[in-house]
Amino acid sequence: MRWVVLGFLFLLSVLNYTDKSVLGLAAAPIMTELNLSYDQFGLVGSSFFAAYAVGSIILGTLTYRFNSKYLLMMIAAGWTLSLASAYFVETLTQLILLRIVLGFFEGATLSFCLVHLARWFTSVQRGVATAIMTSGTTVGTYLAAPLLVMGITNFGWQHTFALLGVASFVWALFFLFMRDEPKQPLVEDVKSLASNKEVPFKYIVNVITNPYVLSIVLVGFVSMWITTWVLTWAPTYLTKIVGLKPQSMGLIFAGMGITGTVFAIGVGKFTDSLFKKNKSLIKSYDRVLITVLLVGAASYAMTTIVSSPVLACIFLGLGLIMNTSLLPLNTTIKTLIIPKNLVGSVTGISLSIASMAGIIGPWITGYLITLAGNDIRSGFNSGVLFIVGLYFVSAIVILVTRKFKMTATENEDVSRAAKEEQVNLDIVVEQ
Repeated sequence: MRWVVLGFLFLLSVLNYTDKSVLGLAAAPIMTELNLSYDQFGLVGSSFFAAYAVGSIILGTLTYRFNSKYLLMMIAAGWTLSLASAYFVETLTQLILLRIVLGFFEGATLSFCLVHLARWFTSVQRGVATAIMTSGTTVGTYLAAPLLVMGITNFGWQHTFALLGVASFVWALFFLFMRDEPKQPLVEDVKSLASNKEVPFKYIVNVITNPYVLSIVLVGFVSMWITTWVLTWAPTYLTKIVGLKPQSMGLIFAGMGITGTVFAIGVGKFTDSLFKKNKSLIKSYDRVLITVLLVGAASYAMTTIVSSPVLACIFLGLGLIMNTSLLPLNTTIKTLIIPKNLVGSVTGISLSIASMAGIIGPWITGYLITLAGNDIRSGFNSGVLFIVGLYFVSAIVILVTRKFKMTATENEDVSRAAKEEQVNLDIVVEQ
């Protein structure tokens, strides 16, 4: 049953990122129909993530009180409502409103999925499970591109938006018949993890300000920056700068998606085996995370140097493949170092911080392109080099804070009643 549940979460991730990526793929007809400039279109992308940040906090904290199954169904219904309204969009303001509503309901998707996933998979199984779940983001971003381009070309962007809304409604309908949790409780192999504990909500500040947690939040910010760049500008980059035709661009996206999905799942399996063997976050997830950041930075930097379309696609593809591994690695670490009853709330807060990248990233890239005038390539390269800097900075921060992890332990010398309220949050140096 747990694999069926994982399959549903995977499909939800696919829909989640298909909804995100459809805007970038429909950029040309939308900008033409609504007479939008590059910076105005960037503002549309930024508005989505502004609402995403608000939704991630407001909705993400609901996991502390409510069943994650029904919360997932709620947001899927919200997607249906917002996407179906595409038929009424005739102005820039209306398009921004559509993306705001969609962004609000999508903001808590990862929080809800992580909480629900933790009900079905133990810590030593969570790397590959998280990679499979989050690979839906790659499928939704890349593999769905040819179908979306076909739909936009043949039926129009409004019909394509609405069909995605119908898909979300069908998902919620079928998910209603799934179990809330396994019949038998999960048995954890690694007892010292903070994720095996529950702490009062008042300790959330202690959790979120832990140095290692903050470094993971930073990685989430960087991952969101490149993700929003892909969703908003990568299709335009591949067509206007690299010179690909729309259908070829869709196929290239699909190839990147297939490779990235396989790679991310392989990395998840690899880190699971390392963690099961040495029980060390630093010697498993952490080291792999830093490697991915450095390889990704080098790949993005090369795209600004090469002039060959083939090499540009190769290096951009390698960078995007590395980025597909950032989300599952970052997410898995988060579920292991945060008390289980605060995972949803902390994830919501961290997503709201990461969403700042989504708010300013698309607009900054659009501004740089506009500022470059006729030299559009220079504007795109400036945006990519900014990404390279973010990758290197986040790798350094991980290195500085990597030996610190947080555990939550109850005092043994207090009464049972006091134990329910008193919890020590310890910083543990892992050798």
